[in-house]
Amino acid sequence: MNTEPQPPETRAALVEQLVAYLDGELEPAARRALEQRLAEDPECQRILRQLQRSWDLLDELPKSEADEAFTQTTLSMVAVTAKDDAEKSVAARRRQLRLAQCIGGGAAVAACLASYLIVSWFADGPNRELLRDLPVIQHLDEYRYAENVEFLRLLEREGLFVEEPVSEDLP
Repeated sequence: MNTEPQPPETRAALVEQLVAYLDGELEPAARRALEQRLAEDPECQRILRQLQRSWDLLDELPKSEADEAFTQTTLSMVAVTAKDDAEKSVAARRRQLRLAQCIGGGAAVAACLASYLIVSWFADGPNRELLRDLPVIQHLDEYRYAENVEFLRLLEREGLFVEEPVSEDLP
């Protein structure tokens, strides 16, 4: 038999287990183990008797009835809380909708910009080729009278093909 005082955490666990026993909340195996302990441990029996007396005293307390005002106040509080919850839910939904619209608008603008850049790149392809070939086109007449490529290289070394700055003042 164990008559020594139990450590506080063990005593608290025992009290919790005894409360569950009194409430009928223990599993059958745990209930049988506790009943075995109760048969052997006088300290455990003493704690159970104290808890049982407390339960019996609770049964003797007068039952209070809720009056109509309490019921109305409780229902009013529930209604106000439900209204606040509904308003918060609607506000959150509106924020989500605005965010989705902003994201959708941003995606649409990005798609338009990407489309514009792609189309302008491909549409300007022939113009880029003309710009690349512009020096040849500007001197096409000189090239026609050249007898061979070596002659053209000689003219270039002499500075014949130096580009003249274009003046914006000219009509």
